[in-house]
Amino acid sequence: MLKKIACIGLLTIFGLFCIENIYAQEQEGDKPYKQLLVDVEGRLRTGDFVGAIEKLDDIIAKYPDAAEVYYAKALLYGQARNFDMAIPIVEKAWEIEPKNMLYANYLVELHKSKGDLAAAVPVVDRAIEALPDNESLYREKMLLLHASKKSEEALQVYDDAVAKFGDSDTLDVMKAEMLVDLDRKQEAEKILLVRMQDNSGLRQVYSTLGFIYMDKNATRQAIQILEKGLKNTNDPLLYLDLADAYTAGKRGKQALESLRKAFESMDVNYMDKHRVMFTLLRGKSGFTLEQIQGLANILVLKHPRIADSHVAKGDVLWRRGNLQEARSLFLTAVGINRAHVDAWRMLMNVEMALNEVDQAVDHGLEALDANPNNPMLLYFTGLAYMVKDDGENARKLMEAALDNSGEDNTYLQSLIYAGLGDLYHKLELADVSDVAYEEAIKLDSTNATAMNNYAYYLAERKEKLDLAEKLSRQSNELEPASATFQDTYAWVLFQQENYKEALKWIEKAVRGSSPSAVLYEHYGDILFKSGNSKDALKQWERALAVSDGSDIDVEKLKSKIATKSYVE
Repeated sequence: MLKKIACIGLLTIFGLFCIENIYAQEQEGDKPYKQLLVDVEGRLRTGDFVGAIEKLDDIIAKYPDAAEVYYAKALLYGQARNFDMAIPIVEKAWEIEPKNMLYANYLVELHKSKGDLAAAVPVVDRAIEALPDNESLYREKMLLLHASKKSEEALQVYDDAVAKFGDSDTLDVMKAEMLVDLDRKQEAEKILLVRMQDNSGLRQVYSTLGFIYMDKNATRQAIQILEKGLKNTNDPLLYLDLADAYTAGKRGKQALESLRKAFESMDVNYMDKHRVMFTLLRGKSGFTLEQIQGLANILVLKHPRIADSHVAKGDVLWRRGNLQEARSLFLTAVGINRAHVDAWRMLMNVEMALNEVDQAVDHGLEALDANPNNPMLLYFTGLAYMVKDDGENARKLMEAALDNSGEDNTYLQSLIYAGLGDLYHKLELADVSDVAYEEAIKLDSTNATAMNNYAYYLAERKEKLDLAEKLSRQSNELEPASATFQDTYAWVLFQQENYKEALKWIEKAVRGSSPSAVLYEHYGDILFKSGNSKDALKQWERALAVSDGSDIDVEKLKSKIATKSYVE
C-alpha cells in the first residue's frame, strides 16, 4: 500500500498498455475483450479521450464483470484529475474482485489526491478485512491516521500490528517518527536506540535518531550515530544527514565530502540532490561558489538528461561571472525540456547581461511558443524588448504578463508592476509610472528594486522628495550591500540639499562598486555642493572618460568640466 501504483502519472496513451501488462502477469489466457482494449488505446493515441471512454462503456455493457475494464476507465479519469468520476468506478472494480489490492491501492491514492485522507481510512479497513495477514495495510492505516491528526489512533494501530505480526524495525521507525511529530522525542529516542544497538539495517533508524540528537544540539553524538548507520546500512542517503551534522559541528570539509559522496551515488534520488542544491544556491550553506560548482559538476555528470542539473550548474557559473558558459548550460536545459520556464528566464537574463538582446528576444518568443501565455516569460520577453528600445512590444508583452499573472501570485505581479514602472518612465508617462511602482510596493513590501527606481525618478523630477527619501532608505535596509541603492539615496539627499549625508552615502557607493559614469557624475555634483570644487572636477572628468554607452547627458557633463561649476 505504501508503493504508488506504477501506472499513475504515465501519459494517458500508455495507460491501457500498462493495465494490460498488469493483467497479463496475473491471469492466464487472453480475455475476450483484449482486442477491444487495443482499439481503446488506438483512440487515445489520436487524442480521442471521449471516444475511448465510450468504447470502455461498450465493453462494460457486454462484460459487466470485467473488473479490469472498470479500472481502466477509472485510471483515465484519475489521470485527468476527475477524482469524483474515478472513485466510484474503481469502487465497482474492487467490488467485483475484493481481494485485488491493485484496486484498493488506487482507491486510496485517489482519495489522497483529492485531499480526503479521512475517506481513505475505511478503504484500508475493508482491505484489511479482505486480507487480514497483509502487514503493509496496517502501516498504511497508521500513516493515514497520523496525517489526519488522529495520531493516538495511529499509535493504537501500531500496537495491533505488533500484537499480530510481532515487532520490527520498520514498525518501530514509523512509531518513532510519529512520536517526533508529536514532540515526544524522548520516547522515540528510546525506541530507536534499541534498534541501533541491534545494528538495524534500516536507514530511517539512524536518520531519525540523528535528527533527534541534532535537535538537542548533541552534534557529536548525531555524527557517531549517522556514521554507524552508514556502516550498517550502506545507504548513501545518510551522507546528506551526515553533511547536515558536520555543518552544525563546523566541520565544513567533512560536510562537503559527504555531499560529494551523496551526489556521486546513483542510489540517492535526484530530487534529494536537487533539494540540497537549491538550499546551497540560496546562500545559506557557508560553502564557496567554487565548492558548490564542484557539486553541480557532479549533477551534470551523473544526471545529464535532467534539465535541472544544467540549470543548477549554469546558475553557479552565472554568479561566478562566467556568462558564456552559463548561457551554454541554459541552452542545453531548454533543449532537454522546453517547458522549463526558469531555464528560459535565466537564458534571457544572461543574454541581456551579455548585451545579446536580439537573441534574448528570439529566445523569449521561442519560450512563449513552448509555454503560451506564461506570465514570467511574457515579462522577461517584454524586458528584453525594453532593453532593445522597442517600447511598443515591451508594453504589449508586459501588460499581457500582468493579465495572465493570476490574483494569488503577488510576488510575480509586483515584479511585473515594477517592470511596467520602468517602461512607463522610459515612455515618459510619469503619472502612470508612479502608479505602477506604488502598486508593485503595495503587493510586495520587500520589492527593493521598485522602491529604489521609484525613489530615483522622483529625485530626478524633484518631486515628493520625502517619499523618495523614505523609499530609498527602506531599499538600503533591505539590501545594504547594493552600491546602486546607496547612490540613489545619496542623490535623493542631494536633491533635499542635505549635502553632508549625501557625501557619506555616495562615498560608500563608490567604495563598494566599480563606479559608472552616473556614479562619478553624482559624486562630482555632491562634492561641488559640499564646497570641494577641485575634487568635483576630477570626478566629472572620470565620468566623461567612461561615458560611452551610458545614459548621462554628455553635453551637460562637458559644460560642468568647462565651467568648473555645477550645471542644473
